[in-house]
Amino acid sequence: MRPKGFFVTALSCCSALIIVRPAQAQWSIAPSVALGAAIPAGAFGREVKESVAFKAALWMRAPRFPVGFTLEGMHAPFRDARPTVASQRSHVTAIIANVTTRRHERKLELYGVAGAGWYWRGGSSNVFAERQAPGINVGVGEIIALGSRDYFVELRLHAVRTPSRTGEQWLTFMPILLGARF
Repeated sequence: MRPKGFFVTALSCCSALIIVRPAQAQWSIAPSVALGAAIPAGAFGREVKESVAFKAALWMRAPRFPVGFTLEGMHAPFRDARPTVASQRSHVTAIIANVTTRRHERKLELYGVAGAGWYWRGGSSNVFAERQAPGINVGVGEIIALGSRDYFVELRLHAVRTPSRTGEQWLTFMPILLGARF
């Protein structure tokens, strides 16, 4: 009785591995990096000047599924809009989860992206009450498939829910990024 139970269990485990393995191979997970300009807006735009933004991400998608997912880390150091001897650089750092509409089926493909995350602000600007807060982002991008890599250009609006001392409720900025997916 025992050998028969062992045989059935072993056979079902082997068949599960055979069935599950192709399903896992269909998921695409790829790292990406991007660099570009970060343009501050609103009250934040009066405090800091344009600067650069860096992003590292994991892009995940399944075939024949119109939505993909990204997990990313972003850092944008900003220069003070009114530099003085005592001024310091400001920066915004974030960890973000997004949903994307891209499918990677053509050489050129427009996609949309929207997500939420946690943002940290540092530096000399004291216009905003909180140093860390939740935020959202929304944007569009264009994928350019060349060889084995996908290159992209992306524009997003990031809005962080942190009240300012001037009455505005959002810290906003827009990175324009150029990047590659490996």
